[in-house]
This record gives sequence, C-alpha cells and structure tokens, in this order.
Amino acid sequence: MDIILAHRQLDFDALASMVAAQKIYPNSVLVMDGKPNVYVQDFLALSKDQLRFRKAQDINVDEVSRIILVDTHELRRAGLLGEKLAKLPSVQVEIYDHHPYSGELKQGMVIETVGACATILVEKLAALGLPLSSFEATLIAIGIYDDTGSLLFDSTTVRDVQAVAYLLGQGANLGVIAENLRRPLAEEQKELLQELLDHGQTEFFDGLPVYLAYAETVEYVGGLALLAHRVGELESADTWFLLVKMENRVYVVGRSRGRGLPVNGIVQLFGGAGHARAASATIKDAEISVVLKQLRIGIQSRAIRPYLVRDMMSYPVKTVTPETLLGEVEQILLRYGHTGVPVTVDKCLVGIISRRDVDKAIKHGLRHAPVKGFMTTKVTTVDVEAPWDEVQRLMVQYDIGRLPVVEEGNLVGIVSRSDVLRLVHGGSVPMETQLVRERSVAMRQDILDLIAGLPEEIRKILEAVRDTAEEEGCSVYLVGGFVRDLLLFVPTQDLDFVVEGSGGQFATALMKRMPDGKLTQHIQFGTAQIIFPDGSHLDVASTRWEYYSFPGALPQVEESCLRDDLFRRDFTINSMAICLNAEHYGELVDYYGGKRDLQQRKIRFLHNISFIDDPTRMLRAIRFSERYQFDLDKETREALYTAIESGVLSKLSVERFTEEILLIFKEINYLGMGRALISSGLFKAWFGKEYDWNFDFEEQEDCASWSLNTRWLMALSKMDSIAICKLLERVCLNKSLRDDTMTFVRMREALKEPLTLSELDRLVNKAPKGVVMVLARDGRFSKLIEEALEASQRINMSLDGKALLEMGIKEGPGIGEILDRVRMAWLEGRICTAEEEKGIVRQWVNTLRR
Repeated sequence: MDIILAHRQLDFDALASMVAAQKIYPNSVLVMDGKPNVYVQDFLALSKDQLRFRKAQDINVDEVSRIILVDTHELRRAGLLGEKLAKLPSVQVEIYDHHPYSGELKQGMVIETVGACATILVEKLAALGLPLSSFEATLIAIGIYDDTGSLLFDSTTVRDVQAVAYLLGQGANLGVIAENLRRPLAEEQKELLQELLDHGQTEFFDGLPVYLAYAETVEYVGGLALLAHRVGELESADTWFLLVKMENRVYVVGRSRGRGLPVNGIVQLFGGAGHARAASATIKDAEISVVLKQLRIGIQSRAIRPYLVRDMMSYPVKTVTPETLLGEVEQILLRYGHTGVPVTVDKCLVGIISRRDVDKAIKHGLRHAPVKGFMTTKVTTVDVEAPWDEVQRLMVQYDIGRLPVVEEGNLVGIVSRSDVLRLVHGGSVPMETQLVRERSVAMRQDILDLIAGLPEEIRKILEAVRDTAEEEGCSVYLVGGFVRDLLLFVPTQDLDFVVEGSGGQFATALMKRMPDGKLTQHIQFGTAQIIFPDGSHLDVASTRWEYYSFPGALPQVEESCLRDDLFRRDFTINSMAICLNAEHYGELVDYYGGKRDLQQRKIRFLHNISFIDDPTRMLRAIRFSERYQFDLDKETREALYTAIESGVLSKLSVERFTEEILLIFKEINYLGMGRALISSGLFKAWFGKEYDWNFDFEEQEDCASWSLNTRWLMALSKMDSIAICKLLERVCLNKSLRDDTMTFVRMREALKEPLTLSELDRLVNKAPKGVVMVLARDGRFSKLIEEALEASQRINMSLDGKALLEMGIKEGPGIGEILDRVRMAWLEGRICTAEEEKGIVRQWVNTLRR
C-alpha cells in the first residue's frame, strides 16, 4: 500500500501538496496523523466528500510498502505513524519538500528552494499532463498563496508565480482562494495578539534589531502563523519571534523579511525547522522564561551586524570651502553630475550648496560671489554608525536626495537615494565594506573556476599581475569587457587593468615579468600599454574620474577611487571588476548591478547624462544590445531617444563617429546593428537625411568572412552615386575604404553604359574583388559581370613582357599593346593554347616588320 503523509500540524501547503501527490500516485491513500490548523479544519469540514483521509491509527504498518512524504523531509515530523514506519527499512520513502536541507540528496528525494512545496508538485503535474478539476486547482493554489503570503513573501520564486498561473489555467477560483485567505481573528486570537503586543519589545544584538514577544494561555489557540504575520506588520520588524505557552507546550514562531536574521537556524536549537524567513518549533514541558533566555543566547551567537551607513556611503566626498566662487561650484556640479556639494572648513561640515541655489544666484549675475552667502547652514546629516534604515527615514521625512555622513563632526562620506535603493532591491554596496566582501567571497569560487578555464597565456599574465601587485603593495583589478565576457562564458583577449595608485609605475614593474613586451606610456591619461610580438596587448590605467568639457569632447582625467573609475564607464555590464590581489584574488566588484543586468539581459547606462557626456555611447548601446541579444533598459532607451532629439550628435567629431561605426561593421551581427541604427533614428540624426542603407539582404553563409570593405560597400549598394558622395562628407574613412568606395561608384556608373567585352574585362579585371562581388549582387549588372568573369577563366596566357622581348619586340608601349591584344584573343576564343598564342603574336610581329 502507498500512503501520503505530511507534518502533523497540517497547513494549506501541506494539504495542497498531499492532494497534488495523490494525482501523481493515483493508487495512494491520504493519511492524516495529527491536528490540522484551525483554517484547514474549517476547509476540511466542507470538503470531506472530495478529500477522503484515513486516520493514522487505522493504517496497518505491515501493509505499507511506500510513503510519499510532502512538505517535510523528516518522517518523525509526520507523527507516531511516521516514527513507526521510519524504523522499517523495507518501506520505500519518496520526499517532496521545499524546506532547507543540508544532507545528501538520495534517490527519491525532491527538495528544492521554492516558496511552497505545492509548486514542486504542480510542475510535475504539468510535465505529466495530468488535468485538475477546478476544486483541486483551487485548493492547490490556496496552498501556494498561503505559504508565500499571496506571492509577497521574500521566499517567493518565479516558479511559484508560474505554478499559480498554471493553476488558474486549470480553473482555480480566485474568489474561493481569497475567501479562505481572508482570516478575521477569532476572539481568543485577538486576546492573544493583544497580550503578545503588550509583552513585546525590540532588542538589539550587536546592533541587529529583533522584536521578541511572548504570551501564555491555558487553552490551545490556533493560527499562530497568522498572528506572527500581524505582529510583523504592526511592529514593522525585520526579524521577530513569538513565544506562546499553550497547555504543556511552548510554541516558538520566527519570521524574517530577508534583511534580518535567518530564523531557521535559531529554531533548530529547539528541534524546529523551516526557512530562513519562516520557521517554528514546539518544546514540551518548558517554561517561557527558560526558552526566552535560550532564544536570546541563540540570537546573540548568530547575530550579523546590520547594514550601517558606513557600508553604503560614497567617499571621498567632493567639497568646497565657504570662499569658493559660485561659478566654480557650477562647474563642479556639472562635471560630476551632482545636485549639491557640501561646504567644509578643515573637514568640518558647515553647510551645503544646492544646484538650484547656484543657478538662481548666477541668473542674477553673482557668478563671482562666494558660496558662504548662499549655502544652507542647517544641514540634515546622518552618523557613520547609524543603521541604513535611518537614512531611509530621514530621506522620506525631509525629502532629501543626498545625506552628508559625519563622524565626530567631520564629513566622511555621502549617501544617496540610489544607495538606499540598491540595498532595498538587492544591488551592491561598496567593495570596501565587510558586507559586500562576504557576498563577493561567496561568488569567488565561480570566478576562479572561470579563470582556470582560460588559455594558459592569459592565466600567466593574470598571475604576473597578481605577483607584481604584491611587490608594489597596491590594489589591482581586471575590469571592463573582459570581466563581462568572462561571466558570459565568451572571454576575449582584451585585458584591461586598473591600479589604485600609479598605473605607469605598476606597468613598469610588470614589465620585469614580461620580457617580450614593449611598454608605451600615456602620461596625460594615466595609462600604459604593453604590446607583445604577436600583436596582442594589455592596458594598465590608474583609477580615474573622467569628465567632459562639452558633449562629445575627449574626457579630462582626474585621479579617483575604484568606484568612481567604474562609474565613468558606459554601461553596468561594463562596470564590473575582478580583484587580482592574492588575498582577494577572484573576488567580483559590482557596485552598479552589472551581473544582475547580465542575468536579466539588459543594457543599462550608469547615469542620466551618460549619452550627453559621450554620444558615442549611443552607438555602443546598439552594438552591445545586438551582439548579445540584450534589450535596452526602458530608461536607457528613452534617454537615447532624448539625446538624439536634443541634437547632441552635432557635438561629436566625424573621426569619433566613424571609429564607432566601423567597429559595428566588424561585428558578426552588423546587419542587425545597422537596422537598429536606422530604426533608432541615429543614422538620420548624424547624416541629416534618410539614406537607402542596405542591411536587409539575405545573409549568405560566407557573410561572416566578408572583409570590412565588402560589408561597407554592401551597406551603400542601394544608394545612388550622388547620395554616396554626400554621405562620405560625414565619415572619415581610411584610404583603402575611401578608394574602394569611389571605385565602386565609378565602376557602377561605367557598367550602365554599353561596353565591349574588352572594356568590360578591363573594368572588372582592375577592380578590387570586393567591389566586383558587391556589384555582381546587383541584378542590373550581375549578367555582365558573370560574362566577364567566365570569359576571364578562358585566359591561360603564357607570354609576358620578357617573353616578347626575347621574340625580338622592342621595349616600349608596344609590348603592353600586344599583351592587351593577346588577352582579348583569349577572351574572344580566337586562341585556346600556348602554341596558338605564340603563333598569333608571331603573325602580328611579321605584319609590323613588313
């Protein structure tokens, strides 16, 4: 006999999982051992006819051959029947559970991290194509909604959402679901809730706030999970525990919102189980005071320091003095994209000046006035040791976007709304903090595995950089496109390193380990390049901040920290770094959510004026989007259109635009990129009109092998000659590209005129192969070119100028004329062999001598 069991205190998820399991195992028997919670009892009171349970005491253990255990992985939690069956090794056990499990998964165990156990079984039902009745679909959906807080708990996964969608498709009734989840408190529950609130308070464990509440009642009151939810809402706690003594047991219920303490580890001290965000335990014959003391000790031993302001602030801070002129402040605000700047005297914060106040003063002609007459002296600040939610509270209360961070009166950092949002929505905080380092360490092995798979020559370079960093005592990071492509499992050969210190000095030291390399320094930009004999190279730069004097200008460079260095880059996916210092080798630095955007396949800029600062980033956005088949983030896409409409491309030099365009033409998917350049309006904005670009032709198998010149000519092939010449005024092509383009134009015009075979041959024979290939794809000329090429294949000339001299022909223009006549004879089929070739030449020579 097959039986289906769940834990004793049956909740909706357990009930739903049992019903779903019986659909998969149709000959199994539902067995209840224990007392369901009060809400499940109410549901079962109306559903006994649809759900036929057998009592545990009615089951003969000798007849049981297999157990399907759901919503728990421990048979002892399934009541006395489970304990008895656990002692019988002949009984097969299959497990479906979603609670944390640290042991080894054996055959028949399906334990996965989702919000509800029923989700796992729904996925199996869908895979098997087993239909559900509306009643079954509704019950199972209630189970998922109940265990995920109507899909709002942090433990909810996309799989839970997809399972609910499937159940709705199977006829689940949302009205019935809502009715079962709307739970008005019974009188005894209201009394118990009030007692919990009366005996509840927030306590701090190494700065971590935990709300603890306790109560005692003579009779058993169900629905502790619901009461825990209500207490969490009322107290706005991140982590909270309820201790309730009922009859001869103390019940412990723990909850966490994800930012707090994982509660399953705490309740395990009392023999309980659950998730990091929801767990419970039951202790027999215990006193609340004793359990409460043990609970405090357990929390203290596992308390993790909460996010503090020092973990999220940016530093160093750009400041001005009270004597700084408003015109200088305006340039600083524009340069760094800030909305305000703190005013300090010897590191002590004395005020703050906003962009709005600066703009107003300058409009009144006060550009040369000092800051002190316009700054705000009543500044809301936050202490460096304050918890992060204090920042959130101050920002909401005072509607402030940036808060100066102080320590003993001195300005030590600044924190912004975006810093808070990164915490709330799972982004990064600075690499320098302990919290982010812990997160980075967790990924470190994955990065090391990726590095281990790199070619040996690249691994040797990385090891050389690591060892040099140790000798020089500086921090070095692998940055940019290499990191992006490494995480996408398509590593490139372009190695870029940044050094917190002197990039030039580091590169000089690195050369000791690179005897074959040649070092080139670029002092103005703080960069260096080591070039190897095979043409490969690596770039080394100091961490730096770039700003733009005007849109499209080359950047001005200042020394900066790593965070600012990464912020100057174009997109989040290009703003990650990997530490190469020995102690932290392989740790990922991701301030701006680059890894998240890789996973979500998004191209996202780093700040709102990114395209204004450097319009070439619009072209790169399209290049990366089409290369990786990523989508432009909504704000990034809108900013691109806004930048185009603002005319910012007019500030860009022809040379820089051409450089970016030719990079696109070198890409494998350049056709898709070309279409995107047209549809976005970028080409029209740059060239001033809609040209008839050709990016829609059917790709050939050899398209990927086409040269840059061939790709360029194919793109122009639909334009008329006047349009091409006009277009060339807006690009700065190298000599090869420009010559091929003009040859293409001249040859196409010539092909429109009647040509003899000789003229056609001369035209085709002297043109570059790429030009001929593109023209051959034009239906107007394909037959002509085909004839010329077929005719040229008949040519097998053995004579050359030297041979003609030996035959007695005088040196001069006559030799060329004879060779041309020989070629034409071959083309026209008048000669077919070397002997005939020599014969016709002798005939011409004899004629000339007469």
